Amino acid sequence: MDKMKMTVMTAVAVSALSFAYTNAMAGEVVWWTPNWGQARAEKLAADFQKANPDITIKMEITTANGLPQRILTALQSGATPDIIEVQHPWVQGYAHNGLVLPVDDVIEDKDDYNKAAINYDTYDGKLYGIPYRIECVGMLYNISDFQAAGLDPANPPQTWAQWTDAAKKLTTGGKFGMAITGGGEVGNTVTRLLPLIWMNGGDVISVDGKTAVVNTPEAVAAVKFYTDFYKNKYSPDSTLQNDGIANRQLFIAGKVSMYQAGQFDIAPIMQAKPDMKLGAMATPHPEGKQTAGIIGGWSYVIPKDAKNPDDARKFIKFLATSDNQGFFTDTFPARASALSQPRFQDPMLKQFAAMLPFGRPAPNTPRWVEISQALFDGVQRVLSGDQDPQASMDQAKDEIQALLDS
Repeated sequence: MDKMKMTVMTAVAVSALSFAYTNAMAGEVVWWTPNWGQARAEKLAADFQKANPDITIKMEITTANGLPQRILTALQSGATPDIIEVQHPWVQGYAHNGLVLPVDDVIEDKDDYNKAAINYDTYDGKLYGIPYRIECVGMLYNISDFQAAGLDPANPPQTWAQWTDAAKKLTTGGKFGMAITGGGEVGNTVTRLLPLIWMNGGDVISVDGKTAVVNTPEAVAAVKFYTDFYKNKYSPDSTLQNDGIANRQLFIAGKVSMYQAGQFDIAPIMQAKPDMKLGAMATPHPEGKQTAGIIGGWSYVIPKDAKNPDDARKFIKFLATSDNQGFFTDTFPARASALSQPRFQDPMLKQFAAMLPFGRPAPNTPRWVEISQALFDGVQRVLSGDQDPQASMDQAKDEIQALLDS
């Protein structure tokens, strides 16, 4: 087989993948990479193979839905690829449980990296992930819909009261004013709700990481505000099932007028509907308070049971160069030097770049994946009408406290 050619496989079943990993060839690096970056991943893998003909990159394409559990299952079973792309907040949990390898030797220029991203990937003084993408969620809106509703698109909502008022005015003629995420990939809901909790003075766990505080009045008020978009019928009937991608499709289809998103949604929207007049704004905040966002993003990790960790390190070092990071990311690169690339000078990105100074990392705890699930489940209970916000967050608090105490 000509090793200059790249083998691309699609991940369809853990059992099928296990066989592939068990029988991985020497000089072969198996890379789990999400489907939204597949075309760029293929180019980078091909470029690497041209320079390293003794190494074959075998790609397994992942999808967002169910990804945290799929990765954890693979890491715990030992049937792992050599490289996995994971969200920053997941890394410490993997490191705490001894499921990934330290990668301090892969990069020599940590000072060029976003500090919050590096901190996400650091556990017990060692680096366990290489961040390549950072982002803060903001808002996208349909300028034409604003104009039709008598709203000024040049002065979009800045406060929660203005946000609710706009959603109400935009909900007309079968169109919904504001789409929230209530289902699908857990992280979509958490990255959109948690900043609202923060900007209202609440949190999910205490600063010292020992106490669950998601049921305080400030946190509960934010949960109520978020879920009221659905309760008041400003968010689509399908909200309980909708993740970020579903909301983007509804936005493209003209079914919703605004939703929380990142700059990663701009290109697919304009490709699908090039005549749309698209606006971007910071996430509105409570009166008299500041906006907030989660510094999110993605990192590369090498599983403890990787079959070819040495070549995996070599490939990650290639992916982590400033040029390659800037090319690969859907949002902003984790390296400051990569921000000088022309693609990041687009005026549409200014609102998302402006969110970064208000960005905070998710709580620093190895149990964050499970805590996120508890918060997500609590939101679903409110959206489904099973519990009111206070009762649901009381239950979430007990579940999160049990995780922190274990």
